[in-house]
Formats: sequence, structure tokens, C-alpha cells
Amino acid sequence: MQKDFEFTEELINRVMRLNDLLRTEEQRVRTFAMKTIWSLKEFKSLGTIDDYNFDTTIMVFSDNEECNNRNNVEEGNPIYKDYFTIFREETDECFFTDDWNELDAEHPLRHIPFCYALHCIYSHSDLTWEDIVQIDTVWIDVKVDFQFMIDYPQKKGATKPKK
Repeated sequence: MQKDFEFTEELINRVMRLNDLLRTEEQRVRTFAMKTIWSLKEFKSLGTIDDYNFDTTIMVFSDNEECNNRNNVEEGNPIYKDYFTIFREETDECFFTDDWNELDAEHPLRHIPFCYALHCIYSHSDLTWEDIVQIDTVWIDVKVDFQFMIDYPQKKGATKPKK
């Protein structure tokens, strides 16, 4: 992580605001994800669907041309993208309540209790603090694949069709 980046009061406030927005969005997505998973389980138990996949992705975008150039992306493409697995039934409550700020005690942002999403952005990516303060949009995509299948058993002794 970038050591020589100068955090002004304005930039610290920008990171704090991003963290607050991400924390709120985590809770909103969490509520939606739990309701969706319960519905999927209900559909499966009723035989409406045979199975499903439930995946979430976090994507971070910047409208800043220099930021996009530093990250080798064209405007409109994410500067950071990763699977985001906290929206599952088995996810521990700590992902939504703990302070995920693991910065050194001397770091200018150490006093901010980070949500998990901001932790991922600064800790799991190659983004610099200069990139992070230039974030304009964060998407958390929730994707569900509904699966319908049949098992078509072959008769005993029958040969499989040729491809």
C-alpha cells in the first residue's frame, strides 16, 4: 500500500463517507440476500426449481481518467472486482459488526472503524489510497441462477448415443 500518500482532512472525510455508504449498503444487500435465499429454499422444497446458485460480486468504479489509466481499465469498467461471499446464511455476524480496519496505529485512517467492504477494497486489491479516494461508484451484484434438470436414465444394456 502506498506510503507517501498525503491524507488531507477532505480526503479522510471522503474515506469516512465511502465507509458509511458501504456499511449501509452491506446491510441493505444482506437483508435482500437473506430473503432471496429463503425464497430459493422454498422454491426448491416445493419442486418449483431443482437447485440454484447464489453469487455476489463487488465492483468498484472511478470516473477519474488518471485512476482508470493507473489501473489499466477503460472508463465504465471496474478498477477492482472480486467475489463477495459475506451474503450467505452461514456468514458470521462479525462480518457486519466488527471493525475491519487493520491499518497500523500511526495511519491517519486508523481511527475509522471500517466495514468489511472497505477492508476488501484497501486490503484485498491492488488499489492505492489515491485510487480509493477517487472511487465514484461501488456495485454489489447479486446473481441467482435457477436450475431445472432432468435425470434421463439409460436402459440397462443400452448403448450411449454417439457424439
